[in-house]
Amino acid sequence: MNILDHLEFSTHKANVIAVKKSDRINSFAVALGIGAVLKKHVTPVPTTLIVLKGEINFVFADREMVLRELDVFQIPVGEVHEVFGVLEQNLFLITQEL
Repeated sequence: MNILDHLEFSTHKANVIAVKKSDRINSFAVALGIGAVLKKHVTPVPTTLIVLKGEINFVFADREMVLRELDVFQIPVGEVHEVFGVLEQNLFLITQEL
C-alpha cells in the first residue's frame, strides 16, 4: 500500500488512513493541506509522531512548536493539543502504544 494513493491534502480537514492496528499498537497516517487543522484533542496513551512530508505547527495551550520533515516527537499523554498544516502537503505518521 502506498499511503499517498489513499489520502488527499485538504485545506478544510484532516484526512486519516489506518496503517496497522493490533491489540498492542495503532498506527495511522494523517494528511493536512495548508491551513487545515486537526482539532483540539488529547492523546490517552503513549504516542509517537513522525513527520513524513511537509511541516506542521503543533500547538499546546501554553506553547507551540514547528515540526518539519523527518522530525520525531513523543506527544505528551493527557495534554490538549491541535495540529495545523503549514505547507501545501503535510503528512505525518502516528503510532500509539495500546
